[in-house]
Amino acid sequence: MNVKHNKENVLKTGLDLFCHKGFNSLGIDEICKVTGMTKGAFYNAFKSKEQFLIEAIVLYAKNNVNRIKTQLQANKKDTAYNRLLQFYISMLEVQPKVNFMGCFINNIMSELGATNENVGIAATKAFDEFIEAIEPTVKEAQRENELDANINARQITELLHSTFYGALTRAKSSKDHQQSIHTMNLLFNNLKIKP
Repeated sequence: MNVKHNKENVLKTGLDLFCHKGFNSLGIDEICKVTGMTKGAFYNAFKSKEQFLIEAIVLYAKNNVNRIKTQLQANKKDTAYNRLLQFYISMLEVQPKVNFMGCFINNIMSELGATNENVGIAATKAFDEFIEAIEPTVKEAQRENELDANINARQITELLHSTFYGALTRAKSSKDHQQSIHTMNLLFNNLKIKP
């Protein structure tokens, strides 16, 4: 019997598996068992585990860009600076609730970014999409005179998000998010224009 699988649902299930197990610890047999796909259906849809991961990265990036934009544009009564800070703090505060799972893209970049060119390209593209979604709020904070307008907004955004990824990795490995929150607060305090 040939069962038709919803590709997006299969990818969402795959994302969950990759988040919990990583790429190297996850086999095709387990993916097929959890998704209900046969190996033939899997290879027909994705060609390889690497291609499955790359498509999962693309889906994750698309969903996260929408989440980032929504979260940063919420509560427009607050300053852009405060919305940016809260955006990062909230992602760190949720870590104990998700057993310090970290961020899918950060985890994949750490595991495969330097050893698998195709995955590295896909993960870098996703990271760049996150930067592009965050940068308008950085520019808004510059217009509000809370972040230095003499520093390129893209560079500030790269600094914020790269530092966040490092803080997130530290929280994940130490199972303690408080130092990571302190790190992000310190960074923001040092970037803020003093009156």
